[in-house]
Amino acid sequence: MGKLMIPDYRDDIEETILPDSDSEKEAQEADVKPAVADTSENRNEENNEEKDKGKNGISAVADRIFDFLVMAGQYFCHIIADVFSKPAVYVAYAAVFMWKHTALFRDAVKRTFCEIGSFFFAPLLKSKRVLQRTNRQIRTAKEQGDNKKAAKLYGSIAKDAVFGKQGLAVTLFNYAAPIIAIVFLMSVVGYATGTDYAIKLTVDGKFVGYIESEQVFNDAERIMQERITYIGNEKKISMEPEYSLEMLGDQEYLTKYQLANKLLELSDTPIEYAYGMYIGGKFYGALVDNTAVEAELEKILDGYRTNAKDEDVAFEKDIEYVPGLYLSDSIVSSDEIIKLINSKKEEASYYTVVDGDSHSGICSKLGISMEELEALNPGIMDEDYVLRAGEKLLKTQEVPFLSVSISRTETYNVEVPYETKYEDDDTRYEGVETVYQEGETGTNKITAKVYYVNGEEVKRTIKKTERVKEPVTEIILQGTLPPQSSHYSDASADTGKKYIWPVDGGTFWEWGWWDGGYAGHRGVDIGAPYGTDVYAGASGTVIFAGWDNGGLGNAVMILHPDGYTTVYAHNSEIFVSAGQEVNQGECIAAVGETGLAYGCHCHFEVRYGSERLNPRYYLSGLPDPGYY
Repeated sequence: MGKLMIPDYRDDIEETILPDSDSEKEAQEADVKPAVADTSENRNEENNEEKDKGKNGISAVADRIFDFLVMAGQYFCHIIADVFSKPAVYVAYAAVFMWKHTALFRDAVKRTFCEIGSFFFAPLLKSKRVLQRTNRQIRTAKEQGDNKKAAKLYGSIAKDAVFGKQGLAVTLFNYAAPIIAIVFLMSVVGYATGTDYAIKLTVDGKFVGYIESEQVFNDAERIMQERITYIGNEKKISMEPEYSLEMLGDQEYLTKYQLANKLLELSDTPIEYAYGMYIGGKFYGALVDNTAVEAELEKILDGYRTNAKDEDVAFEKDIEYVPGLYLSDSIVSSDEIIKLINSKKEEASYYTVVDGDSHSGICSKLGISMEELEALNPGIMDEDYVLRAGEKLLKTQEVPFLSVSISRTETYNVEVPYETKYEDDDTRYEGVETVYQEGETGTNKITAKVYYVNGEEVKRTIKKTERVKEPVTEIILQGTLPPQSSHYSDASADTGKKYIWPVDGGTFWEWGWWDGGYAGHRGVDIGAPYGTDVYAGASGTVIFAGWDNGGLGNAVMILHPDGYTTVYAHNSEIFVSAGQEVNQGECIAAVGETGLAYGCHCHFEVRYGSERLNPRYYLSGLPDPGYY
C-alpha cells in the first residue's frame, strides 16, 4: 500500500534570528549591581515555590477527574462492545471481503486523495512548521526576558502569515480568484438570460411602441379594421409595420387593444373615445354611453327570471364593452343597439317525433301546413312513409337575436303506471273481460336540474327520485266459457256476423290477445294508407268522437241498438260528432296513426258494457286464425 507523500519544505524556509545586543547590555548592568540581583532572585524563588504548590494541587484534582472519565469511558465502551459484538463481526467479515476484492479501486481512490491532499494541505503543513519553529524562538526569548525580541518575532509571524509567499492573503487569492471568476461569469449569463427582449414596432416610419410578438400587431390591426368596417362600411386602412429586436428595459409591452388605439391615432381619420360593443366576439358599433343598453339587457334577463334559489340566467353569447378610440362613423346610438338586441331571427331546428304523432298532429304542433312540412322534409308525405318515435324532422323557428340560457332546480310529481294482471273467470264467456280491481297510478316526487334556451327545455338531469304513492295493480277477469250462438246474430248474409269490414281496401294486421296478439291488445288492427275512409260497422249512435287520452288517439265509438259498442281508433281525421246517428257503411273517419300507434291503421274493438269482446266472433272479413 502506498503512503501519503507530503513534500518537505523545511529547507526552503529561512529562520529569522535577531541580534542579542540588548541581552549583553542587561548582563553588564547585572554585574554592576550584584547585591540587588541576588535579593530579587531570592524573592522570585519564593514566589515560584508558592505557585508550584498551587499548581500541584489543581493538577491532582484534574488527574482524579481524568481518571474517573477514563474509567467511565472504558465501562461504556465495554457495554457497547457487548451489544454490537456480533453485528460487528459480520460487518468486519464484509469489510475484509470488500477490502480484498477492491484493491485496484482503492489504489485509484488513494492516489486521487493523495494528489488532492498534496494540493490543498502541503502549504498549510509548511506554514504550521514555520509557526511551530517561530513559536519556540518566541518562548526562548521570553524565558530569557527579551520581550522586545519576542515582539519582533510576533510581528514577523503576522507579516509572513498574511503577506508571505504562503500567507493568508496569497492563499485566499489563489483559491478565491477562480471562484470569483466563475461567479462573475454566471452573473453575466444570468443577466443576459433574465433580460426581457421586445419587438420594437415602427409603422410607416413612426415609432409606435414595444410588442411581445408580431401576432399582437396582427390582432390589433384586425380590431382596428373591425372598428372601421362595421355593418357594411367598406373603408380600409393599410399600414406597413417594421420590426426590430431590442432590450425592453423599464418599458412595458403594448396590448392588442392599446396598439389598436395607437394605430387609429396614426390613421389621420376622425376618431372618438367610446365603448365598443362586442357580442360573441363580433363588433356591432361603439357607444358613447352604455348605461341605457345595460339597463335593457337586464330587462331582457328579468323576463326569464323566476327568482328560484339556484337559478342561473345569462345570455348564451358573451357581451363585452371595450373602451378605446373608434372612428366617428362607428359611433351608434343606444336606440339602435336596443332595437338590435330586441329583434328576432330565423334559424333551423328540429322536432323529435314521439309515440302517437301523426302528420297532421305534427303540423298542428308546429303551426305549419302539410305543404310546408313536406318542403322542409321531402318524402315525408309518401304513402309508404312511416313516422317513427325518435325521428328528427326539420323545422324553422323565430328566435331572439340574443338567446338566453336558463338553468334551475325543479321539483315535480310524475305518475307511476300501474301493472295489469289477468285472471280466468269461468262464469263468463270467452272474449268477455271484466275489471275486477281498478288500477291506480302511483306518484314519484322528482328533483331535477332543468336547462332552457329562450324558455324551451333542452336538457333535464334527474337528481333525486322519491316514491310518494305506490301504484295499485289492475285486475281483469277473462271469461273462459264457450260463446253462445246468440253472439252470431246476422249482419251479413254470407258470414252471419254483426259488423261489416270497416276500412276501404284495408288489410288485416294484428289479432287481439285472445288469438295470439300481443298482451293487452283488446281489438284487431286493419292497415291502410294514410287518409283511407273508415266506415261504421253497423248502424247506431255516436257516443264519443274526439281525442282519447288512453292511447286510442282520435277515436269514434258507436252504440248499436242491441247494446253492443264498436270502437274505431287512431284516426287522422273524424267526420262525425257525439250524438249523431250513423248508418252501416257510412264514412265516419280517416285512417291515421294518432295516439299509441305504429304505422297507419284502424284499431277495431267490440264492447258490451264494460266488457271487451273478441272481434273475431263479430267482424266479417277477418282471416281464419289457424290460417293466419
